[in-house]
This record gives sequence, C-alpha cells and structure tokens, in this order.
Amino acid sequence: MSSFADSPICATVISAGASPAACQEPACQEPACQGGQPDSGRALIEVLVLAVVLMIPVIYLLIAVLRLQAGTFAVAQAARDAAQVIDTAPDLPTGLQRASLVSITALSDQNIPPDGLRLRFVEPGADCGSAPDRNPDLTAGSVYDVCVITIVTLPGVPTSVTCSRNTVTGVYTLHVGEFREGP
Repeated sequence: MSSFADSPICATVISAGASPAACQEPACQEPACQGGQPDSGRALIEVLVLAVVLMIPVIYLLIAVLRLQAGTFAVAQAARDAAQVIDTAPDLPTGLQRASLVSITALSDQNIPPDGLRLRFVEPGADCGSAPDRNPDLTAGSVYDVCVITIVTLPGVPTSVTCSRNTVTGVYTLHVGEFREGP
C-alpha cells in the first residue's frame, strides 16, 4: 500500500514549488482512526445509571402505594366482617368478641399488624376518628357504623417519623335485622 507522499498528487504539489512537508499525512484525531470505536460502552453506563436513578424511587413509590392499598382493603374487609358477625351473634358480648377476632384475621390476611387496631361504633355517617362512641346493640332495626381503624407502616420509614399519621379506616353501616328475636 502506498502512502500519500508517494501519490501523483503529492508529486504535482512538490513540483509546483510547495515544501515536502505539505505532502505529510495529517494525524488523525478521531477515536475511530486510533483503533477504537467512538462511543464504545458509554451507552451501557448511561442506561444503567439512569435505570438505577429512576427505578429506585419508582419502585419505592409503587411498594408504598401497594402497602397503603393493602391496608385500605384490610380495614374495609374487617369492618364488613365485624358488622356481619355482630349481627349474627346470639348476644352482644359474643358478637363483640367475634368482631375483634375477625378484624385481626382480616388485617393478618393482608400482612398488616393488628397492633394499632381500633374497633369503634358511631352514629351512621359520623366521622370514625372524631365522633363520640355509640353503644352497639342488637335491637331489631338498629343502625350504626362499625369502624375499623389501624396504622399502616410504610417500608423504609421509621415510625418515629410518621407516628400514627398513616391511619386507614374502614366503615360498614350495620342494619340489625328487622326480624331478629329480642333478648
């Protein structure tokens, strides 16, 4: 293979009075000329860094939202089940005991610890967190709300930061059967 200095173009340039340095090949400054590829490996690093930077917060948010959803589903199920066992109980103390056990089971099904579980009874439509308690009864035609309140912990967040602000509430309005036998 001949070099640029041996080419007929260079001979013409020299014969026209130019210096022989004009026939020197310019040094290639591009990475491709030096044997490498221009962006070899950089895209992989960029994709990995972006994936880590973007995916970690997205995955954490997804886990936190799913945890809250599981807690919301658990308390809604617990309130419904508690109201049903109270309504079908032979007497009120038995119904309240069964309601407590059913609520704990519903929370356990969704891996929610029953530590902060509160079972309350309020007037229909009242706020479960601030309304005064109502004494439940099994009188035919009675109507009241059964509230199940618990604390949901978010993954990676210490409870000293959130305290009890992550509460979820499930409400079910209990209509004691009209044909229920009196005590």
